[in-house]
Amino acid sequence: MKAKETPFFELFNQNVQYLVPRWQRRYVWRETEIDRLIKDMLAIADAENQARPHYGGTMITVQERSGVMKVHRVVDGQQRLTTVSILLACIAETLDANGTGVELTPEEIRDDLLTNPKKQEDRRRKLRLQDGDEEEYRRIIERDSPGSGDGHVAGAWRIVTKRVDSENVQSLIKGLHRLRVITIGLEDRDDAQQIFESLNATGKPLTEGEKVKNWLLMGLSEEVQNDLHDEHWLAIESDLDARHDSERIDVFLRDVMRWWTGKMVAENRTYDEFRRWAIREGRDSPERRPELCAELASLAALYGQMTGTAATQPSRGVKRELDHLRAMGIDAHRPFTLRLLWNAQQARESGQDPTRLVHILGSVSSWITRLWLAGHSFTGLGKAFVELASGTGPTDESDRAGFWERRIASVPERIAVPADSAVTDGIRLTSKYGGKDTRATRAVLCAITFRETWGEVECGKLTVEHIMPQTLNEAWRNDLGDRVEEIHGRHLHRLGNLTLCGGRWGSALSNHSFEHKKELYRKSAVAMTRRLAELPKWDEEAIRRRAGELARTALKLWPWTGGL
Repeated sequence: MKAKETPFFELFNQNVQYLVPRWQRRYVWRETEIDRLIKDMLAIADAENQARPHYGGTMITVQERSGVMKVHRVVDGQQRLTTVSILLACIAETLDANGTGVELTPEEIRDDLLTNPKKQEDRRRKLRLQDGDEEEYRRIIERDSPGSGDGHVAGAWRIVTKRVDSENVQSLIKGLHRLRVITIGLEDRDDAQQIFESLNATGKPLTEGEKVKNWLLMGLSEEVQNDLHDEHWLAIESDLDARHDSERIDVFLRDVMRWWTGKMVAENRTYDEFRRWAIREGRDSPERRPELCAELASLAALYGQMTGTAATQPSRGVKRELDHLRAMGIDAHRPFTLRLLWNAQQARESGQDPTRLVHILGSVSSWITRLWLAGHSFTGLGKAFVELASGTGPTDESDRAGFWERRIASVPERIAVPADSAVTDGIRLTSKYGGKDTRATRAVLCAITFRETWGEVECGKLTVEHIMPQTLNEAWRNDLGDRVEEIHGRHLHRLGNLTLCGGRWGSALSNHSFEHKKELYRKSAVAMTRRLAELPKWDEEAIRRRAGELARTALKLWPWTGGL
């Protein structure tokens, strides 16, 4: 390992190409990091001590080929390398529009710092990124609709172009001339993984998913890296809709590790747990990693069905249960549900009937929904699901549904499936509006009113409407009588006083009288809401009566037999 101080421009001032390997993260810098770099360049340009250099971090590379053209794979430093390259391209455009620079011309930037002009296409640009980043970067360097695209590279160009102008362009060039990095060239015997992790503490930290990707691919041949990345990792990103939202991969991997380890793995500890698990299971060798990548990709496809991001859809019954669980917004079940989906996928390969999966998912749905309806605490629910996920499964496939129902029935009493009476009391007496409750209320009311076509309605476009409004006008006060404040305070947010309506009706309904609301209710696409227009008045008795009707329907939709 050889380290030295290097002027940043010197990195480009030769026949050289820097390649960002497939195991690396994508470009992730946003406005905060880009602004910091630009402000640093302007500050050092104005510093009194012009002989003093400014250090911009570490650049770690592994030299792949040498000769007339040196090729380096970037282990660390691609964020700065990419941002400075984009900044230089923008400076060249600004100089074109405002006259030649004093220290650099547009031609010198493009021909000497950003490209190897006499090289063939794949070696022309001095920096090569990966996947979608590369195409957006190519457009910038080749001046082909720069800034078009929805990735972070195109976003960086749009940010930089707003900050570089004729007033500061010369100062930016001056600052870049003083920028230094510590370059570290690795040799074959150096542990690139260990060095990469230890030096990643500076800059924008890697996400847990980026660390896992790095660990899976680093050290493999370029051909194998490319195959695993293109066939499996890109599939993971696609199924989780995570190309520009890496947090979704972090959450997915966390839930996988909760299942595989039986521990409540924290999201920021996922990579450590994953690596240790792979070592314990003997799956850390380069020979086993392709198999592990393929398994993660298969799991991501199933997880994407849970989150609604995967292109492939499960059977109608499974989709109905997954849609409701997702709509509830209570995600503690996911490690267990993922295991159920995985087990069912394996069973289907053996010709097993997938209807058992619908029954088990229905039990999970009943458990979560009844807990919420009863107003019980969810404390400990996540741990219970993790223990179910990691525990021993059924030995008799024909009794799989009954096995899991009995396991659910044996959880600690504080998170046990509530009895019918508790569910009924919860609907009658507990608040169901505000914060996460509003989302769950919408899911429950949507399931009740569209139970014949469950899963075919976009419930997210509906809003929760207070029949008796949150702010009472004179008409409402007269209708509710002498106990108006008591009735309003007691029943306002209870399920009996809540219904669904299309988003466009919200402001129209407001706190108008019940008679006025009934005229709009009659036009509603929601049958539950249309039926309200048939009532002569809306008072405490009507709210109680409706709560009872909702409770009876809910108990039919989310039944529980106690695992008998």
